[in-house]
Amino acid sequence: KQRFFFLSRGYPKCRFQLMKRDKPNNIEEAVAIVLAAMSAEQIKHLKQIREENLINEHFGFSLWVRNLLGHWVAPTPEDGGYNPAHPDDISGKITEMIWRRLQNED
Repeated sequence: KQRFFFLSRGYPKCRFQLMKRDKPNNIEEAVAIVLAAMSAEQIKHLKQIREENLINEHFGFSLWVRNLLGHWVAPTPEDGGYNPAHPDDISGKITEMIWRRLQNED
């Protein structure tokens, strides 16, 4: 079971990263894991952010995503199971995907 404590910005931070068996196999699974771990405060916060301001979450929500997923990057078959993408890029994409889903809930 994951344990969280709250940072000053209201983001729960994982004390323990996901176990290897819990790592997502693709970005959709990563989004599902993050959505399940999000607090009500995080959901409210992301719903209020304008799209052009999502980049400002790099050291906020996106950092929490990177910590939650343990800097996970999905393997790619064409690279022999290695993905050269940077975790910052992946967490930014995950943040954007979650933001879009939350905007569509209203």
